[in-house]
Amino acid sequence: MALEWHSFLWAADQWLINYSLSPSGLSAVTLFSVGHALELYLKACNAKMTGNIDRAVKFGHKVDDIWLDCQAQDSNFLPHRELRPSILALDLLDGNDLGQLAGEDLLHLAKNQEFYIVCKYLADLKYVGAPLKQHTGPYSFVFITRNPYWASLFQDIRSYLELPQPDRLDLIHHYVDEGELPEASIQFLRQVLSG
Repeated sequence: MALEWHSFLWAADQWLINYSLSPSGLSAVTLFSVGHALELYLKACNAKMTGNIDRAVKFGHKVDDIWLDCQAQDSNFLPHRELRPSILALDLLDGNDLGQLAGEDLLHLAKNQEFYIVCKYLADLKYVGAPLKQHTGPYSFVFITRNPYWASLFQDIRSYLELPQPDRLDLIHHYVDEGELPEASIQFLRQVLSG
């Protein structure tokens, strides 16, 4: 049996559920989890668009490249969400670089900071606290545990993918319905499903 686009969803949902369980203060684990969920959901979108799962896999952890390719493949792919090259060109972990942004870009970054950190630094997030591959020197960033931003974004992506599908187990629905998770996790996952 050939793999299909939905083969990414099992692990994507596990990473998203893991994100919903992360206690505050665990920045590396929290952003790494949501970043991997995003990467896998985007690979599912890309494979569904192109019919080529191998092409989607070849993007590796380059979330920004997968995102931009999805938008190039289908103009209906989350047209109200934007990934700005002017922001991606900067070292977002260097506060001095942020001074180069125009006011509109700086406001956009402030509203979407975690998204940009994940898109640009996913491969490095597992090293938070240790030397990073893409950044030298001190760094800092802010994150919110179970950020409603992510619930909204995943709600949009799941809607694009027409999830849940009636003939497939949806892990998020399963765990929300079973009630085995902590209430804060269930509330976050309900936001993801509310679309």
